Parts: sequence; structure tokens; C-alpha cells
Amino acid sequence: MAGTDNTMDILNLQFTGSETEKQYIIFSVGDEEFGVDVLRVQEIIRYAEPTKIPHAPDFVEGVINFRGAIIPVLNLRTRFALQKAADNVFTVIIVVEINGKTFGLTVDQVSDILSIPDDKIQPASEFSARAGTEYLKAMGKMGNRLVLILDLDKIISLNWQKKLEEIIEASAPPVPGNNGN
Repeated sequence: MAGTDNTMDILNLQFTGSETEKQYIIFSVGDEEFGVDVLRVQEIIRYAEPTKIPHAPDFVEGVINFRGAIIPVLNLRTRFALQKAADNVFTVIIVVEINGKTFGLTVDQVSDILSIPDDKIQPASEFSARAGTEYLKAMGKMGNRLVLILDLDKIISLNWQKKLEEIIEASAPPVPGNNGN
């Protein structure tokens, strides 16, 4: 048996469901369960300390090399103004697409893939008066389980995304053999 990384076994589960339900990757940050549309998730990888980048916002942990591309990693605990916790064996980085770009999201633990019927999803507009709900798209109710469904495109503003791209580009080492000669 080769040394394979089994972190992603959860994504190898059989996708099921119909047009009246969507599938979500369910993960925890602090005491809350969150969900992101499974179609927006590229991969779930084991946590590795990102390389810090200067002048980035505090919720940007740094950058990692993901399949040959340098991508920023956002810490959702920091983004949601929660106390920083020590990384543990369950901490993972969920690689997602946000506003057409690839990002990593550091989360405490991924628990499963859940199909939530449309009639069990309550739009964010119904609870948006609560503080800290600007990143939420909806809430899914499954029995006594409440899943907060993230609006990935609101996790980082387009303005911050552009600044971050400039910061990463400016801090990248020069490419060998590309010195203009």
C-alpha cells in the first residue's frame, strides 16, 4: 500500500441527491457548523503552516504552494473574530474558488458531506440582522442540527482580493532566467 494521504476520503463519498437538494461540505469553526457548496470545493488538504506575507490583513495566514500555484490561505477563526486555537490533527485547509480565484480556508475540522433539501434552507435575509452574519448565504436545518451556509464570495472583498494579489506578486521571488537579458 503506497503512502497515500487519506485526508480526502470524505470527498470520495458517493454524491447523491436530486434537483431539490444541494450537497455541502460541513466543517466546524469554533462551536459552529458551517457548510460550503461541494461544487466550490477543489480539495481538502492537511494543514501545513503557510508562508507569512508582509502587509496582508490579519485573517490571511499566508500562502501555500497548491499544485504549483501560490494561493492565499484565510483563517476562518480570525475572519469570524473568534479566538485563535492551537492547530490540531483535525485542522485542514479547504481549497475553494472565491470570485474566480483559488483560496485556502483554514478550518478546525471537516465532518462530512451533507445533502440539505431546499425546503430545509432558510435564506440569510431572514436572520441578517444578527451581527457577524455578513458572510452567510443561508441556514440549513436538519433535525436539531443547524448548518450556517457560507457565501464564499463575501469572505474576502474584491478590493482586499486585488490588494492581496498585488502583495503576493510583489513578495514572490524572481523567476530564474527571467532577468530581462
